[in-house]
Amino acid sequence: MLMEEHGTQNLDYIGTIIDIETIGEYCHGYPKRDSREYKDLKIVVFGYINMREWDIYCAEGFEDIPKLGEKAKQLLVVLEKERPLYAFNCHHETSVFFHHLNAEILMDRELQSEEYERKEDALRKLGIVESYGDPFHTKPKPGKSCMLAWETGHFGEAILHNRACLLKEQALLLHGRGIKPVPLNFGTAVDSSMSTSHSASFQPWTKEQESYISRAWTEGKTLNTIAQDCKRTPNAIWMRLQKLNKIPYHILYTIEKNSYTIEDLSH
Repeated sequence: MLMEEHGTQNLDYIGTIIDIETIGEYCHGYPKRDSREYKDLKIVVFGYINMREWDIYCAEGFEDIPKLGEKAKQLLVVLEKERPLYAFNCHHETSVFFHHLNAEILMDRELQSEEYERKEDALRKLGIVESYGDPFHTKPKPGKSCMLAWETGHFGEAILHNRACLLKEQALLLHGRGIKPVPLNFGTAVDSSMSTSHSASFQPWTKEQESYISRAWTEGKTLNTIAQDCKRTPNAIWMRLQKLNKIPYHILYTIEKNSYTIEDLSH
């Protein structure tokens, strides 16, 4: 089951703030700003807030993490239409969405004044000392405390922490805080075919490229062939085809699917 919390408000700003809570260990040893540092993290709480409402969803146990992942993917499809999207130190959200959900969601703005700034420091600079009901407000590492609470079944506390984070980040937004996100390296550790031949892997997609992969996929080319043609990874092609509504979001990418064609998805 998923636990849910919903609330309404009436404020004046555009866009949506997203905040997630995760469990798992960070993968050290990757270069700075490499998404693979976050590749083993799993979402256990997904929350967002805008000028009208906030909505929070929490997995009620390890067995419900996949269910929350599916819910998060559905929500992200909707939220992408309500840009700009905000997050605090957005490399966390962006990387976890990429590796856990197979979704390439780029934030428009980070809600701090410098890269990797601590949230409490950002609030303190503005004279904001309100805890917003965060049960871990006095802890040196609130995020870590939230993770431990969730793992021991204190799901309500995890939800309260997520709501407090959303409200704190909203306060930063309303005070004009924010910087342009530093680009993130989306290197993926799950695709062993990754090599230097993928010279376009981290370049923005063009309309011409999107048109080509849509046509090639419809014509029955394999994922590997399209990836080689575009000098990108098969995983990148898969995610872009999902974004183009050519592959359903609920079907997850695996290395075995590199030989897939459009006909394989109909079986």
